[in-house]
Amino acid sequence: MLLHLLWPLLFFWNTVGSAKAPALTGQDVIAKMHRKYAGKFDPYFTFDQTAVLYKSPQDSTVQVWHEAIVFPGKLVIKFDDFSAGNGAIYAQDSQFVFKDNVLQSRRRRVHELLVLAFDVYHQPVARTVAQLQEAGIDLSLARQTSWQDKNVYVVGNPEGSHFIIDQKKLWLLQTVRQTGENRTVVDLKGYQKLQDNWIATNLTFSLNGRRTMREVYYNMKFPNALPADIFTVAGFNAARW
Repeated sequence: MLLHLLWPLLFFWNTVGSAKAPALTGQDVIAKMHRKYAGKFDPYFTFDQTAVLYKSPQDSTVQVWHEAIVFPGKLVIKFDDFSAGNGAIYAQDSQFVFKDNVLQSRRRRVHELLVLAFDVYHQPVARTVAQLQEAGIDLSLARQTSWQDKNVYVVGNPEGSHFIIDQKKLWLLQTVRQTGENRTVVDLKGYQKLQDNWIATNLTFSLNGRRTMREVYYNMKFPNALPADIFTVAGFNAARW
């Protein structure tokens, strides 16, 4: 009789104990990233970078790029000298390319590197989720694994577009964009803590396994403000910081 009375309770606890934990999603990972650093990083960032452009492993050219960012979502780049008039703006999820201070092209583009390395900490999770979905990353796919001796989250299709996040630090280690047969990989290394901001200072870009560019950041600053017009088409010519 006692066993008869206890059986429903035993069945209940057995069911609870055997229930699987909810599957990890990319949105879960993004939320973890946001919670860890939201409100802790400065919203304005300027830096210079040495850009090594590779035609082949033995043939490369070196440029100096000047960059300014206001988080979330606005980046302006000046190639070589400020007055040369060559560069790009990323704003409103679009890319604007300039040559001799004349706008050459404009196209819709989510800059997922900017989103995952910086904007994720400065904007609502829903906004980041929408951007990464537009960039073609399947956020329903996420898993925990080890990669390069680190415990990481891999979000997206490992055979297609995805990104890799350090589980402990919750910062970006790699992005992969698959466009048809072309696979673009960006590796982020050399994280440094500057005025309480964690910045990856050494980035390597590859296309189909061949290195195409390396960026090394220096002269990094976090000003109190930046002029709003330097992130506009009309303001590109006179943009200085």
